[in-house]
Amino acid sequence: MSLLHPYYIIALVFMLIMSFQEVYRGRVEKRWLYFLGIYLVILAGLRNEVGPDYGSYKGIYIYSDTKEYVTIFLKALRMEGNQPMEVEWLFVLINKILLNVFNAPFYILTLVIAALAVFFKIEYIEDNTFYPFTFMAFMFIPGFFIGESGQIRQNLGSFVVYFAIRFIKERKLFYYLLCIYLAGGIHNVCYLFLPMYWVARIPLNKAVMLILIITSVFLSPFEVYRAFGEFLNNVAADNTLAMGFNGYIDETTQRLNGGFGIPEAMMAILTFFLFAFDTKMKEKFPYYEYHRNYAVIGICLYFIFRNNPIFSSRLAGAFIGFSYILIPNTMYVVSENTKKMIYTFILALVVFNFVVFSSFNNIKAGRFTIDLYRNHLLP
Repeated sequence: MSLLHPYYIIALVFMLIMSFQEVYRGRVEKRWLYFLGIYLVILAGLRNEVGPDYGSYKGIYIYSDTKEYVTIFLKALRMEGNQPMEVEWLFVLINKILLNVFNAPFYILTLVIAALAVFFKIEYIEDNTFYPFTFMAFMFIPGFFIGESGQIRQNLGSFVVYFAIRFIKERKLFYYLLCIYLAGGIHNVCYLFLPMYWVARIPLNKAVMLILIITSVFLSPFEVYRAFGEFLNNVAADNTLAMGFNGYIDETTQRLNGGFGIPEAMMAILTFFLFAFDTKMKEKFPYYEYHRNYAVIGICLYFIFRNNPIFSSRLAGAFIGFSYILIPNTMYVVSENTKKMIYTFILALVVFNFVVFSSFNNIKAGRFTIDLYRNHLLP
C-alpha cells in the first residue's frame, strides 16, 4: 500500500469539511468551490511527469506541430486535407497554438486543459446538485486521477457535454449542439451524447428500467457490440491512453468471465439508488429524470461492453460520470435519519476508494505518491 502525496490528501480533507458543512448546515458559498477548483488546477495542470498518460500527451503535443492549420480547419468541417489527422481537430488546434504562437512548454498545455475541465466540472456540479463538495469528494478517487491527471482529452470533452445539460433544461438546442461539436473536437466519444437532448425527456418507470438493465446483463456474455465493428473502434480510439487506469478496474480474467469486481459493485449500488428513491426524486428533485435516463444508459452500456475493457471504461464511463450525481442528490428528498445513513455510506465509499486506490500499483505508476509526485509550482 502506498500513500498519496499530502497535496491530494489536503484537497480531500478540505472537500470533506465543506461536505459536512453543506449536508448539515446548509449550502456553502460558491467561492469556496472555486477556491478548491484553483487548487485542483494547480495539482493537475502543473504536475511534472505525473500521470499514466503524461508521456503520450507529450507525444501528441509534438505531433500537433506537424499539422498545417488548413488541415486542422478542414477536419473541423469534416473534410480531408493533405495530411492525415489521427487526433481530434480542436485538441490539435489548442496544442498547435500554444506551441506555435506562445512557444509554451508542455506543462502550459496541461494547465490550460485542467483549467477548462475544472471550470466546466464546477459549473456542471453547481447546476445539478445541492451537495457539490460531497459529490466532488465522492468522485475524487479515482476520478481526478483518471480524468484531470490522466485521460485529459476525454475528461475535458465529457465535462463540456455535462455542462451542456443546462441547455437541455433551457430548451436551447443550438447551444447544446455547439457544445457537442466542440466536445467532439476534443474527443470523439462525446458524439455519443448527441441524441441525449431528446433521450433525457423519455419517460421511464421502474418496470422499463428493470427490463433494460436485466436485458443488458443477459446480453453481456454475447458481445453484441461486435456488430457495430469499425464505428465503435473509431469512437474508442487511443487504446494506449484508455488503458492508463484500467488497473483500478481490476480487469482480471476471472472478473471478465463472470466474476464480481469493483465496477459491478458500483453498478449494483447505483441501481439500488435508482430504484429505491425514484419516486421521491421525481417528486422533489428538479430535472432528476434527465440524470436517471443517463444512469440507465450508462449501466446498460457497461454490461453490454463488459467483456471489452476499452469500451466498458471509455464508452460506458462517459455516461456513468453523469450517473453518480444521483447518489448524493437522494439526501435532498429523504428524512433526516435516512439522510444521515446515506451520508455515512458515501463517506464509507470515499474511505474505501482511498484504501483501494492506494493498494493498486497505478498510484506508483502514475507517480501520485508522496515520494514521486512533482509539481512545477508547489515545493
